[in-house]
Amino acid sequence: MLPTQLIRIDSPDEETTERLGEIVAEVAGPSTVIALEGELGAGKTRFARGLARGLGLDADDISSPTFVVHIEHLGPDDVAFSHLDAYRLTGEDELESIGFDELVRDPHRLVAIEWASRIDGALPNNRIDVRIAHGAAGERRVTILDARPDENDRRRLADALEARAAAFITPLGSERRCSTCNVLVEQDTHRPFCSSRCRLADLERWFQGEYSISRPLDEQDDLDQDGF
Repeated sequence: MLPTQLIRIDSPDEETTERLGEIVAEVAGPSTVIALEGELGAGKTRFARGLARGLGLDADDISSPTFVVHIEHLGPDDVAFSHLDAYRLTGEDELESIGFDELVRDPHRLVAIEWASRIDGALPNNRIDVRIAHGAAGERRVTILDARPDENDRRRLADALEARAAAFITPLGSERRCSTCNVLVEQDTHRPFCSSRCRLADLERWFQGEYSISRPLDEQDDLDQDGF
């Protein structure tokens, strides 16, 4: 099953980046592979700390595994967290020494791999890709591509990030265009409009009666006042 949407979040600080990892782990749970990408200092290890916290582990125990490739952390209820760093690997054959295939198949284990693109050929298709990019004034742009096969699992994660982290969900293969002027929307601030001007123009159309419901109301459309 191919992923159907991108999840994009702006992270203003390190704490938010860590919180994003926590949400992902809480919702996705173990038996998940997270492929982490980003330049040096982008926040990959910080995101991994959040993943650990989401599994019930102590985030303070998480550090970059650059020089040892793999660090295993054991959590409650037989849950395990494998934190890998592929930066210094010279080839995918080196993964055999850490039992990589067994790690990613373990139903009680969440596997997070920093610099995952260096072992792209060994990664399972059933995974969540996380890209962290530098932004202005120390901010980060986090992009998540969920390639897990279960649509309900993907929807739960997207809904959680949208509700708890103000994520913006972009369907793949489609352009986001302003509902008022139809220009391509570059910023998410005024979605689904390109600007506050277009948002107000749409509201004015409602006030002027340019929009209407598709049919007259009937008795079955009356609101139940007890529901307020």
